[in-house]
Amino acid sequence: MTAGRSLTRLAVVPAGLPVAVALAVVPLPGSGLALRPLGFLGAVAVVAYGAAVALPWPAVLPWALGLLAVEYLAALALRQAPPASTAPVYAAAYFLCAELGWLGLEARQGLGPWVGRVLAVAALAAAGAALGSLLLAAAALPVSGGAPLTALGVAAAVAAAACLAWLVRR
Repeated sequence: MTAGRSLTRLAVVPAGLPVAVALAVVPLPGSGLALRPLGFLGAVAVVAYGAAVALPWPAVLPWALGLLAVEYLAALALRQAPPASTAPVYAAAYFLCAELGWLGLEARQGLGPWVGRVLAVAALAAAGAALGSLLLAAAALPVSGGAPLTALGVAAAVAAAACLAWLVRR
């Protein structure tokens, strides 16, 4: 193994930890006394994420990611707030955190450092955030309904169901 590959491998292992910390902290600003347990939940998630990647302990990574998602959703529920316009960015960061965690686990197992894969994951996360933000902006536009818009919605629902059916079949 070359020095460049081992340096890349060492960089990939902890790369998702700062993203996990950000995901745990973002739902908490301005939180009152009712949201303090969520800070503990986020801390547990970050510690579990770090342990999963550092030890390595792959079975814990999904639990850590699940706790991060529960913390975000519980913070929204306790504030009685709908997902904000920042939800696509949060979702992209969540995706990035999950993928970096799995890449870190693969690096700990001695698999290749896949610089191209890391860049592809980052590009996909950025594209997802941009597309999600665009869709939120489009949903906020005051468009009157009618038969054409309803037909478009039905076609989109059928297409989504067809895609899911095709994925399940594979």
